[in-house]
Amino acid sequence: MRTLLLVTLLLAGCSVVSPGTTEQGSMGAEPLRGFSVAVDEAVAARVPMVHLRVCGGWGCHEQDVPLMISGPTSAAPCATGPSGAAGDVCGVVHLPGAGPGYGYAPVPQLTADPVTVTVTTPPGAPMAISAELRVTAPLVCRDQRASACADGVPQANLRIAADGTVGQRG
Repeated sequence: MRTLLLVTLLLAGCSVVSPGTTEQGSMGAEPLRGFSVAVDEAVAARVPMVHLRVCGGWGCHEQDVPLMISGPTSAAPCATGPSGAAGDVCGVVHLPGAGPGYGYAPVPQLTADPVTVTVTTPPGAPMAISAELRVTAPLVCRDQRASACADGVPQANLRIAADGTVGQRG
């Protein structure tokens, strides 16, 4: 479950507020414009890549999206000594094993208007996927504290289910 949360936060492009944040804005990571792709654990090993075609009023954007498998994770302890006390957690260690698949496709032209998304696997892929769906990318606000989202960045989350169907998450 921790792995899924970590992957979701990374792919969603959530703003990270750093200690240097000012009232004028965050110096943390900016939200990314595009699509996250999640693949159910049951089929993640059979879907190493998808081809994504996104078409909107601005034209079409195509790209291959490599999908990584996120196996189980564990907390990485800090080095003992002056920099860290025993028991402190200083990172994440990826352990071997099966897990869900994930990838990200930046689409610089993406707007909040509905788009048509076609998701396919390459010829000869271990699992054939061919889907077309209408997607509206919700806006992710750069400033999570703002009451309005005037500076929002469109992001959409796609999910490939164990049966090969593709849908929009969230």
